[in-house]
Amino acid sequence: MKITRKQLLCITAFLGVLIIVYSLVRHFTGLGFSDKMERCLIDGIVIAALGLFMYNRKLARDEKQEQEAKEAAALKKEVEPEDGGQDEALPHWERQNGRAD
Repeated sequence: MKITRKQLLCITAFLGVLIIVYSLVRHFTGLGFSDKMERCLIDGIVIAALGLFMYNRKLARDEKQEQEAKEAAALKKEVEPEDGGQDEALPHWERQNGRAD
C-alpha cells in the first residue's frame, strides 16, 4: 500500500495534536512521565513529524516531475506531424519542415 500525501498530512496533524493533548493533560492533572522519558517522547514525535514532512516533500517533487514529463510528452506528440509522413510524397519545396512560409 502506497501512502498518499493526504495521509501524511493527517498523520503529521495527529502527532501535533498528540503533543498538545499530552501537554494539556500534564499541566492540568499533573499526570505524566519522568523528565527523561518525556524528553525522549517529545523528541521522538518531533523527529517523526520532520521525517514525514521530508517524505511529503519528496512525494510532491516526484509528482511534479511526473506531471512535467506528461506535459512534455503531450507537447511532443502535439508538435509531431499527425499525417504519418505524407510530406514524403510532396516535392521538397512543398514539404513543411517546421518553417513557416
